[in-house]
Amino acid sequence: MASDRTAFLTQMVEISTSTISFGERLSNLVHLLARHLKVDLALYFGLDKSKEVLGLQVSSQGPVPVSGRLEFRLGQGVVGEAAATRQIRLAYRYQEGVVAANAGLERLLPEYETLAAFPVADDNFLYGVLLLADHRERTFGPAERQTIHLVTLMLAGTVRQALLQEDSKKRIAELSVLFEVGKALSATMELDELLERVVSTTAKVISARGAGLHIVDRATGQTKVSSQYGQVPPAQLCPIMPVPAPGGALEPPFIQGQTQDAEGRTHYYLIVPLTFKGHLEGSLCVFDKITPEGEFQPFDPENRQLLFTMAGLIVNALENALTYQQVESLAERNERMVRNLTALQEISRALLTTVNRDRLLEILLQGLIHPQGLGFDRAVVLMVDEAGQTLHGVKGAQRPPEEAAELTLSEALARPPGRPLPVADWQIPLRPDCGSLALAVLQQRAFHIHQRETGTPAALDAQEYFITPLVVKDRAIGVILVDNQDSGRPLEPEPLHVLQMLATQAALVLENARLYSAIEANNRELMLIRERMLESDRLAALSSLASGMAHEIRNPLVSIGGFARRIGKLVEKDSPLRGYVEVIQEEVSRLEKLLKEILDFTGENLSYFGDHDLDQIIEDTLVLVQRDLDAHNIKVVKELAPLPRLHCDDRQLKQVFYNLFTNARQAMSQGGTLTIRTYPVEREDGLYAAAEVSDTGGGIPLEVLHNIFNPFFSTKDYGTGLGLSIAQRIVSRHYGQIEVKNELGKGVTFIVTLPIAKYCLVKDAGRQAAPAGALHVPTGGR
Repeated sequence: MASDRTAFLTQMVEISTSTISFGERLSNLVHLLARHLKVDLALYFGLDKSKEVLGLQVSSQGPVPVSGRLEFRLGQGVVGEAAATRQIRLAYRYQEGVVAANAGLERLLPEYETLAAFPVADDNFLYGVLLLADHRERTFGPAERQTIHLVTLMLAGTVRQALLQEDSKKRIAELSVLFEVGKALSATMELDELLERVVSTTAKVISARGAGLHIVDRATGQTKVSSQYGQVPPAQLCPIMPVPAPGGALEPPFIQGQTQDAEGRTHYYLIVPLTFKGHLEGSLCVFDKITPEGEFQPFDPENRQLLFTMAGLIVNALENALTYQQVESLAERNERMVRNLTALQEISRALLTTVNRDRLLEILLQGLIHPQGLGFDRAVVLMVDEAGQTLHGVKGAQRPPEEAAELTLSEALARPPGRPLPVADWQIPLRPDCGSLALAVLQQRAFHIHQRETGTPAALDAQEYFITPLVVKDRAIGVILVDNQDSGRPLEPEPLHVLQMLATQAALVLENARLYSAIEANNRELMLIRERMLESDRLAALSSLASGMAHEIRNPLVSIGGFARRIGKLVEKDSPLRGYVEVIQEEVSRLEKLLKEILDFTGENLSYFGDHDLDQIIEDTLVLVQRDLDAHNIKVVKELAPLPRLHCDDRQLKQVFYNLFTNARQAMSQGGTLTIRTYPVEREDGLYAAAEVSDTGGGIPLEVLHNIFNPFFSTKDYGTGLGLSIAQRIVSRHYGQIEVKNELGKGVTFIVTLPIAKYCLVKDAGRQAAPAGALHVPTGGR
């Protein structure tokens, strides 16, 4: 039954989205499927890609014991065939070779009759095979196969999620490893303590039973340092590896293997070289990777890659420890570099949070002048005007004296600069004779100016400053100018390199912002043109239809209605003809109403605009439907907020709300609650007024929801199907939106959003209607 299938799928979804462990979810899905399909046995075989083997992981009969492990190679049996072909495989006991090919299944379900294998896969990967076995001969019809297909997708999703979680854990573990190694290596500069930390951390992060490190002098062969941690075999298992020749193999050399002890137990080892810049060479070794069960296992490629990474870190740390005096002289420079890179990272992260050009310029300037950023006293951004071939000032800022360390860099980047620098009047022609600002654009290179040049803007009174171009795709789009005029600090070459790095990132985000703005404007224009073209075509057809109806139907209809009313006056109340006459009158009225609605829908009545109160429009409309609402036992709840006045046609908006109230009343034929709420809405292009009309009529079926704004579409046996179409058209004329929020089993909420008066339509002589503020494209309902 459909209800049973729905309940089953609901349970499957609840299990697949539950927070229980991966194994429990997989087991519960298989058990539930076996119970739903009434099969004797359901098994899940997971794919081991490295071995190309499908191993039994879950059984509907209960936990799979170690002794009950069952495996099929790709192409072997129905399980292997389903995995190899990614197709459903159905086999029966009486078929030749089935019992032999699937011999392992006999002990799980003796005398089985039917085997059905279904691949568990998504669009990209195969994760395993779901096997159904039964003592009866089963064919699994289309409905059952569809159900099984949905279950295999859920199994694939569950396995994929588990694999992603496992991969995430591995990545987190790798990051933790690097963090631990970095912490261990940076904790001390004492060589003995550093060596102890290196081997102990290496063993712990690789989950090895032991680790060793051996370094010798390449020239003399003498051991320089050696250290070990845990249980390490004899030293000959950690030989010195030769240094790879330049241009050799892409992957560094390594040694990986296994040995056996006197008791016959297998031990595993992995050795990678330590490549030093000088005359030293060495090896880093790990031994016996330990599983959670305490067993030894070989090291996998991820362990090897991690060990290579650690080896590089270890080499650097040891070289630093052995050449401590040289590092000490470079400590100050390294500290500055780290600070600059950190600042660049913070600024770059902030630049990626927006595509608004003004906001990007504020972030850039704040990063240039903040003490924790690049720390310049003043900064100016000038952009290229390609049409006028000039460089004009866009935005500038200077560091306020009170800004010391009150705000962190990340906090400051979230705010505009405190002391803007007026640069709007800066205009530099892009000619070689117009100074370094123009040359920076023309030659696309940075300048370190030590003396003020002639022809520069008067506000640029600094004697020393940096200029760096903003270059995107071999095209300069502007320049950054910075100086330390206020503090008098000299400009060193190093900050210029950092400034160039920041300029590269800034140029990219500014160009992206420009492109995004252009695309957004083009999309708005295309949407408006498309909406108008579609509406024009639709209305042209409807207008033609309405015109024909007006000529062909209205005159006869008036005559029929007039004669019917005259006959009604002549026929006695108890006459058997009385009912027929009333039917004629009602049908004439219905046709007249239909004709009026069609003409209203196709009309262009935009000549009654004025400033009106939205709340009052709603109140006036409610008066028109209050009797019908009371007659159907519908309670009205109003939450009307004071709003600025709208520039609108109040007659048309009353028609909008009349249609919405009427639809709500028809949806709540057995009574309910009609809730009306108004409130302001703040958007990028200004302030809007919103009105919500909610009912408790149970909602709109999903299969018809996308058609509710189409003309002549109705879910009722009566009515024209034009109410919402007329409402949408009127709202679109007012540059507004009408949206629908549908909650099945509860009700529907229609939201009408209209621009406040200062964003209204205005009409100039000889011009079409256009928005007074930023144009808001009417998108209709969604």
